[in-house]
Amino acid sequence: MAINNNNNILRKLSSERARGYYQLNDEEPTYTARYLGKTKVVEFLRPENGLSVSARCVDKLHDGVQGKGKKRKVSILISSNISRGITVTDQGPGVKEEVCHKLFDIAYCCTDMRNKMIFSFIAEQQGELQCHAFVFKTEETAKAVCLALADAFKTAHEEWIRKQKH
Repeated sequence: MAINNNNNILRKLSSERARGYYQLNDEEPTYTARYLGKTKVVEFLRPENGLSVSARCVDKLHDGVQGKGKKRKVSILISSNISRGITVTDQGPGVKEEVCHKLFDIAYCCTDMRNKMIFSFIAEQQGELQCHAFVFKTEETAKAVCLALADAFKTAHEEWIRKQKH
């Protein structure tokens, strides 16, 4: 761990090859990525099989977009507000489309097993589970997004516990 000039705690990922530190305490961090798309989760999702379910969904999405040119550029905002969670905003030309995935609708998130630059999450949307996948420029950014979402869950849970005590 390190402390920068603003007294913000920075955390080094233990699996990194001395690439740097990542600030995890930004109130609502925003990241830029390319959106691979979404697909319906057709398997039963349990915590112990989340990684393999996500990997199969990412493979399906990746196979479906091969050779179709550049993927949509989006910004991803991570919030510990349970009504916001992940907000994906299309950064393409024209109308800005914004899709919000509430924190309590998100069931699982991870970086891909084979391509560590891909981050995916599984969320309930319109009564079914859907896997959304994004490609980042670096593995480190994909990991930082995953950690930021985990931190958002932790913060939201701590806030819920604090409110229960009062």
